[in-house]
Amino acid sequence: MQEMTTSDKKYIINNSHCSSIEKVLVIEDSLMLLNSIKDTIRTEFNIECDIASNEQEAMYLLQTNSYDLVIADIYLPDSSGNFIGYLVRKKHRIIIITASQNEERRTKIASLPIVDYLYKTDEKSILNYLVSSILRLQKNEKSTIMICDDAQLFRLQVRQLVIQQNLAYIEMKDGEEAYNAIIKDKLKIDLLVSDVNMPRMDGLNLIRHIRHHYTCNELPVLAFSSSEKTSMVPELLKTGANDYISKPIHNEEFLTRLNISLDQSRLYSENQQLIQDLKLMSETDFLTKLYNRSYFYRAIKLIQTQTKRHKQNYGILILDIDHFKVINDTQGHEAGDVALITLSKTLLNIARESDIICRWGGEEFLILVPNTNIDELNGFGERIRRTVESMPIEYTNKFRITVSIGISISTEKNVDDVDVVIFNADNKLYKAKKSGRNCVVV
Repeated sequence: MQEMTTSDKKYIINNSHCSSIEKVLVIEDSLMLLNSIKDTIRTEFNIECDIASNEQEAMYLLQTNSYDLVIADIYLPDSSGNFIGYLVRKKHRIIIITASQNEERRTKIASLPIVDYLYKTDEKSILNYLVSSILRLQKNEKSTIMICDDAQLFRLQVRQLVIQQNLAYIEMKDGEEAYNAIIKDKLKIDLLVSDVNMPRMDGLNLIRHIRHHYTCNELPVLAFSSSEKTSMVPELLKTGANDYISKPIHNEEFLTRLNISLDQSRLYSENQQLIQDLKLMSETDFLTKLYNRSYFYRAIKLIQTQTKRHKQNYGILILDIDHFKVINDTQGHEAGDVALITLSKTLLNIARESDIICRWGGEEFLILVPNTNIDELNGFGERIRRTVESMPIEYTNKFRITVSIGISISTEKNVDDVDVVIFNADNKLYKAKKSGRNCVVV
């Protein structure tokens, strides 16, 4: 169990049953399929995979090893007829493979506390399904489900199903408890499964409040109800539930809908992260992680607007590492990269939070300083020059660098034309280079 503290409250997350899928046992009488499953699991996940082609071999391995997942054919050549029951009683995490499509048998299998079952069809379909199932179990290890219902027996049923899916869970007895945890205390969960009819706060009001703070993709909700009202389903979906199941629930339907909701939420999170990563890549320099020119020209528009509104000035510093080509030629390009990275970190430490530091190209850097004057810019430039001059570059052989700096400040005439301000700073940088380098020209 894991204790999570939010504000002044503590919540118990039940996760002792969760485990990484690191060792799998496959039990299958078809040697061709058995070896295909083993090879696929090892290739796709790089995890240990033992195999058995009959019940006797399987029993020996189960008694001498510990497995995070058992994939078992329901019919084996030496089957005692009670093997699956044995696996269930020992609380193994099981995926069943069966060739039988008898409806009565399927219903019995689906009622068992197992991860999943699949039919023996073609080999490719079986392998694809097993790969997706194991991948889901791996992802589930890091996910938490909230079970909200005032009926203890129902919570027990859902809890048993969630445990088999390698999901952590927390239980709430009514909507108000769930509301306080999710909204007031900001408890992080990945899916809410909730009854509709509950004391203190019903499921509809709970979902309504949740949607004030979280979208359907950010926090999916799977709702339950024993109501026979035909309007219940559309009402729940319009209120913000992602999906709906009638009580009493069927295990297979519940798990299918639960996994679909989790998959969609994860896909949304992955897409959001991808968008952020792409945005970051478009705005920053790969080596130094500083902003690039593209970001600068977007940011300057806001700075120009603020400068005019408050009748201020912004400054531009352009600095260049002196004799950078010599460093690359004598120490190597990797040493040059280390120098660029070290200088970038130094500039970030010296600059104000409002300053925008960009790698302008090669060994050249540009700093945009909002709301400033010429004396501040000169002092800032000198601080940079002195700090860089005294800092060692940690490489195979320690070495030092110096920088030349050109500074320009905006005026009423050129405040809207930043390229003019940059041109002026560039001219001053040129003068600094001509003056012997390691100096600041304003």
